[in-house]
Amino acid sequence: MSITLDLPPKIEALLIQRAESAGQDISQMAIAVLTLGLSLEDDDFFEALQGIQQGLDDFERGQFSSLEDFVSEQNQKYGLSLEI
Repeated sequence: MSITLDLPPKIEALLIQRAESAGQDISQMAIAVLTLGLSLEDDDFFEALQGIQQGLDDFERGQFSSLEDFVSEQNQKYGLSLEI
């Protein structure tokens, strides 16, 4: 089955970036993302979408932390010893 989607430029760019960083074909990445999203229960799906949108909005406003800060925070919060 073939479906054509018109994605907003921002979403298309994110999909391309994710596919390239994972070494995947963009079609396969789109299938993986759709499969994951559709496998969630309705409440979980919409909560995930809301969280993703909030993250994108925060990023656009410059409100984000470095990966190092995130890993450090998770290490402290959960008693982990993750390294980058």
